[in-house]
Amino acid sequence: MTYFCIVIRNPETPYYDRLKILETQITLKVEWGDCDPARIVFYPNYFRWFDQSTHHLFEEAGCSMANLMDQYGGILPIVDAQASFKAPSRYGERIEITSTVSEWHERTLKVLHRVRNSGILSVEGYEMRAWVIPDESHPKGIRSAPIPDALKSAFLIE
Repeated sequence: MTYFCIVIRNPETPYYDRLKILETQITLKVEWGDCDPARIVFYPNYFRWFDQSTHHLFEEAGCSMANLMDQYGGILPIVDAQASFKAPSRYGERIEITSTVSEWHERTLKVLHRVRNSGILSVEGYEMRAWVIPDESHPKGIRSAPIPDALKSAFLIE
């Protein structure tokens, strides 16, 4: 795990303006089943790997996604995802995915992912996740809520 410094501009939370934020990296081998007939990664797999890398990031922060409800009373479903494909990755190659929370908002956070193949940026993307809690007014319902400061703090190094 590594740490880097990022500037987050949010007038509601000046404490988070300039702090070191947790960044993690995972390395994966591109398998046959990850590829299309041209032997390049079938693009939906990047989104699967983004999710896997986000789970790894949260585990490194001490906030396993599987335990968010028990620890903080909510969960973080994906509400938006995007990727920009710059270069292909092929069967048998090793890729490195670097992930960090690049933006904190009151009710959402943005996880930035960079995929490198042999040091070359091949894909850049993000997941926007919303903090949701159970909604007592609707059976099995959820509603958005402010992200707990304790959860945010797990990713910060002062």
